[in-house]
Amino acid sequence: MEISLNSGDNISYLEVDNGDGSRTDVDRNTKKVCFKEGNGEEITDMLVESGPSPKLSWKDKLLEDSSRTSVKLALDISGAGADEDLEFLEGNIHRSIVNGIPGINFSERIQQILFKEMELTVVLKLHGRNIGNGALSNRISSLWSPSKPFHLMDIENGYFLAKFQSTDDYAKVLSQGPWLIYGQILTVQPWTKEFNLRYSYQVS
Repeated sequence: MEISLNSGDNISYLEVDNGDGSRTDVDRNTKKVCFKEGNGEEITDMLVESGPSPKLSWKDKLLEDSSRTSVKLALDISGAGADEDLEFLEGNIHRSIVNGIPGINFSERIQQILFKEMELTVVLKLHGRNIGNGALSNRISSLWSPSKPFHLMDIENGYFLAKFQSTDDYAKVLSQGPWLIYGQILTVQPWTKEFNLRYSYQVS
């Protein structure tokens, strides 16, 4: 009896030669692979198990393509879709490639939903030093003493987004200050759709 590992159509499986010329599949989910030296001496066995691939939802498939980061960031920051209320319809997402760089544009409907979810969001940046998400969260919680929990997200270039549940908390952090952390100025600006990570806010 001869056992060999075959690959075909991107599927690997074992076959057994019964000696009469017929070959049968042993197990398409569990494979024992033997590696041999040139002299025929077996040096190691490896058992490989492969299970069925999990089924992806429409949303997961969408996030797998080249625009995955952009879509996921928009959903995470805004909180839209957290309760599965955000429904993507045909034509809501437009993909493009500019100078070899994948891009994504949302329809006016999706943009308005995302913008509305960002109404109580501020942009934060600590000038003069770096700070982690946890440390900043602890510091501003102590400084602001918000009436309701807020969501803090570390984005890029030293920027953070803080999304409030209370309009009073939102107004307070924008109207009061200046806010100092570790002796450095923490700038607080209302988020707008014109916000761009590549451009720094001026310290006033």
